[in-house]
Amino acid sequence: MNSEIPKKKPGRPKITIENNETREQILQTAANLFMTYGYETVSMEQLAEASDVTKASVYYYFKNKANLFTIAVSSMFQRITKRTEQLLHSPKGLKYRLYEVTLDHLKRPHIDFETLLQEAAPSLTEDYIHEIREVEKKVYQSLENIFKQAMENGEIVRTNSVLLAHAFSTVTMIRNKKELIIELGGTEKTAQSLVELFWVGIGPK
Repeated sequence: MNSEIPKKKPGRPKITIENNETREQILQTAANLFMTYGYETVSMEQLAEASDVTKASVYYYFKNKANLFTIAVSSMFQRITKRTEQLLHSPKGLKYRLYEVTLDHLKRPHIDFETLLQEAAPSLTEDYIHEIREVEKKVYQSLENIFKQAMENGEIVRTNSVLLAHAFSTVTMIRNKKELIIELGGTEKTAQSLVELFWVGIGPK
């Protein structure tokens, strides 16, 4: 009888905490690079180097650049949603909570996401784009729910919560104007000014 232990067939190693940490590191690095420099200019080699891993490691976790982009951006929106909900579900007044959300956004200056997605779209499948849009929606839904609650409490006027969510998100896009933020006195003063401007239209009459 042959007592020799049969060799295992080659395959991917078991998922470990270290593997998960490496994958998450690549995702966060990729999201930052894509949101800072765009889609086309960022290569898989640059992503690997910035993540402090080999190019083979990146391809181990992600099929290609489009796949990595989709998962990285989706994960980014999940983190933004979680952070936004944490700031919005505090006992403070809505106006101050909106200030905290705005300040948090201003501290993370990035290129306009719609511009980024348009640049990446030719390389993405319809399923990838749908996946990104579905995760993106959750950020707006968090804002919509807070505005609805504020209406019920009489804290703001009754209007379309969907419009408010998108309008508020548009207001915070000034984070891409670094020179303007400096001119306005920094992130804190800019956040205060933006919320004041937004609040004038929704504050109780």
